[in-house]
Amino acid sequence: MTIYTKRGDTGRTSLLDGERVAKDDIRVEANGQLDELNSLLGIVTASMQPDDVELARLQTIQRLLMAVMGLIADGRNRPFDYAPIDNMTTALEHFIDEQSGNDRFAFVVPGGSLPAALLHYARAKARTCERRLWTLRRDYPLDERVMRLMNRLSDYLFTLAVVRQS
Repeated sequence: MTIYTKRGDTGRTSLLDGERVAKDDIRVEANGQLDELNSLLGIVTASMQPDDVELARLQTIQRLLMAVMGLIADGRNRPFDYAPIDNMTTALEHFIDEQSGNDRFAFVVPGGSLPAALLHYARAKARTCERRLWTLRRDYPLDERVMRLMNRLSDYLFTLAVVRQS
């Protein structure tokens, strides 16, 4: 079995519902950005120790990003369970609140260690994703809970990066 179909050679691709769209359609662009973020989080998790307390959370975030990508790619407005997204948003808020109670968050230059630098890069990519999702939301419905998660995700990655570089 081959993974290429040659159907995309003309600059068009298919969404989950079969609709053919331009490869630079905002839905494809948003999902491409989310895919990059997910891949970058894969690098972050691969660089972590198996007993790292944040490893499972980051892997859950990766699965949630895949679910969001499916939601964007499927224009059929099927029922979607937002509870895991709500739960993760709340968990990220708790982590941020617990960790950000001092002045080490005033101004931060990315770096400090390779894991912290990777987290800063993931944070910047999460912000790009959020911007693309806001663009998408102008023309296609996207639940506010997804938007909240993406906003908290960049804050969480920033907080985790700062904690890991100090």
